[in-house]
Amino acid sequence: MAEKAQRSFLKRAAAVSVAGGVVLSLAPMSGAVAQGGGKDTLIVGTSGLSNIPHLNPLDSGWLLQGEINNLMYTPMIRWSQEDFSPAPGIAQEWESSEDGLTWTYRLNPDATWSDGEPITAEDAKFTYDLLREDPVLNSRHGDLVDNFTDVRAEDDHTLVIEIEEPSAMMNHLKGVSIMIMPEHVWGGLDDPGAYAGEPDQPTSGPFRLSEHREGERITLAANEDYWEGPVDYDEFVLQDYQTPEAMVQALQAGEVDLVGGLNPQQYEALESREGITTSTGPGRRMQSLTFNAGARTQGGEEFGDGHPALQDPDVRRAIAHAVDKERIVEVATGGFALPGVSYVPPIFGDLSWEPTGDDLIDADIEAGNRLLDEAGYDERDSAGLRVDPESGRPLEFRLFYHSDRPSYAIIQDFLVDWVAELDIRLDAIAMDTTPLNEEQEAGNFDIAFGTWNSGPEPSETLAYHTCARLPEDAEPTDLTFAFYCDEEYDALFERQTAETDLDTRAGILRDMQQLLYQDAPAIVLYYENQLEAYNSERWSGFETQPAAEGMIREQQGAFGYRSATPADGAGGQAAGSGSDSGSALPWVIGGLVLVAVAGGGFAWMQRRKTADDRE
Repeated sequence: MAEKAQRSFLKRAAAVSVAGGVVLSLAPMSGAVAQGGGKDTLIVGTSGLSNIPHLNPLDSGWLLQGEINNLMYTPMIRWSQEDFSPAPGIAQEWESSEDGLTWTYRLNPDATWSDGEPITAEDAKFTYDLLREDPVLNSRHGDLVDNFTDVRAEDDHTLVIEIEEPSAMMNHLKGVSIMIMPEHVWGGLDDPGAYAGEPDQPTSGPFRLSEHREGERITLAANEDYWEGPVDYDEFVLQDYQTPEAMVQALQAGEVDLVGGLNPQQYEALESREGITTSTGPGRRMQSLTFNAGARTQGGEEFGDGHPALQDPDVRRAIAHAVDKERIVEVATGGFALPGVSYVPPIFGDLSWEPTGDDLIDADIEAGNRLLDEAGYDERDSAGLRVDPESGRPLEFRLFYHSDRPSYAIIQDFLVDWVAELDIRLDAIAMDTTPLNEEQEAGNFDIAFGTWNSGPEPSETLAYHTCARLPEDAEPTDLTFAFYCDEEYDALFERQTAETDLDTRAGILRDMQQLLYQDAPAIVLYYENQLEAYNSERWSGFETQPAAEGMIREQQGAFGYRSATPADGAGGQAAGSGSDSGSALPWVIGGLVLVAVAGGGFAWMQRRKTADDRE
């Protein structure tokens, strides 16, 4: 199995190296002139801005939306920079009644909107009432607010929330996933759920929106009077690039100051370059395969065209036995990743579950074949493929993967060969991100690659496997991962929601992950390290989350961007705005491009998922 897959890999690698070429640049590091007559501008390279449908901070699920939200708004309660524990934001302190049904939050009296208006408990009440009443916004945040029985502002800086059942989420109010909105502006919106983002609207964070060129760039202007202290520069630009190679070249040319999502070859080549500093740490991004476990409504009406055999957990587990995650980590990430298990990455400590003993679904073709035989898939058709005893259809599944992810192209070669040893055929189909997501959301798929970024509150991710996330009508939805529904899982989800003892709740969350692992509505392939690089001739001070060996980008907050400090007169220019190239030490970056993982451009599940999620 390994030798055959290795041949496929070498074939694919050769094709990619011809297409991408040997990246050889003699361009000097640019001393780009700051735009706007001396503005210091931090320019971050990314990809995937074309996937962002809007900038509604209360209906954000794409990873890039979350990064922008964290720069423009301060949450009621933060995830700490140190270890992701709840920490003060707009709320300075909070406490609950003895029965856990009444929660009191005391707001910072110094907190203000960027237009100078105070941030009050009335703003918080307005926002939570909006999430309870607006159907679009409630579909994303109902897991928190549907438990509220009363929200009231006792005075300008005291918010009281009464709830029906005890809930651990009251300790953090979903962190950066929910931002408080200004009632004096949002109260005048006809349809808050359709709000798409407007320049220069009041914000509670260090920046406000200046410009959004769809699919090209997002520009934010610094709030000079930010109540927690302004940043040390004037503008932030998120600049879109079509390929990771283009981002790296822009970094070399001095057109971009910071890039993330590097592949191992790019990262290792940049490590030794003068004027460039690299950074890596365990990430919260995972790569996975999602099965169509049976697209249906909450009432049981089936829709889509998924293969019926994938509704059987035994078939999904057998395929999981064919996947050698350690081999994929070695080849696709150069070892800059950990083999995957569940939707809660190890970076979140005790909340993450690890299989032991008989729980482990290891790479074992014999075990996979035995499982299929015992489950009744022992007949073959004339092509030698196993046959589904219920539908009579051969086990031939479509495998959708993203055409802009060279690493997926490599991995699918392995998967096709490995799964063939189960007498199952995978038909790999490369697709652009948008149509792939549309087909997946409509239930028109069998197996699909995906990327997910989990946050510190596991229930926000685990909710996507609850029966409540199935659509009410037979229409496309991104509120569910795999159209999975299981009564035992739902019961555990309800238990953890009501459990306030942290250790007990962590145990329930691990039980949920164990159940998902065994039922296998998805296979988590690996957890990526974040591989980043920045122009250290122009910028310094980037702080990470977690504080020790964490990441600069893709944080649950804006610590990295808030702490950035420019060298004197070193502000950059966004691509396309015009620049003058200065002279600096020329240098070379070379190496075959075997895998390339884009820094922020994918999409997957949820109503464009909560802010820690979709790429």
